[in-house]
Amino acid sequence: MTVRPDPAQTLARLDRLLVASERNVVDQRAAYEAAKAERRRMRRLRAAARFRGFTDLARRGRPVLGAAFVLCGLVSLVTGSALLALGQPGGPELFGVSAAAWSLAAALSETR
Repeated sequence: MTVRPDPAQTLARLDRLLVASERNVVDQRAAYEAAKAERRRMRRLRAAARFRGFTDLARRGRPVLGAAFVLCGLVSLVTGSALLALGQPGGPELFGVSAAAWSLAAALSETR
């Protein structure tokens, strides 16, 4: 004759199994949410670092670009003066280029 387990013991075992399964699901969900929050935090940090790198590049690039426009204005001014003195065409146009380069250099060198 087979001995059947007590129904109360079987139900207690099932209850413990269900509680353990629910606890496992809750732990897995918490780990998933924590990983998702960490990915979101890292994405924000990378975006902030990219933006910070862009602004640093712009901050370093402005003086260099301003110096390049000053040099361009100086070269075109000297060349325009030489062409004008020699009576060659193109002198007045180079004066215009010089003025434009100087104005761009002045716009870039403004302190904000």
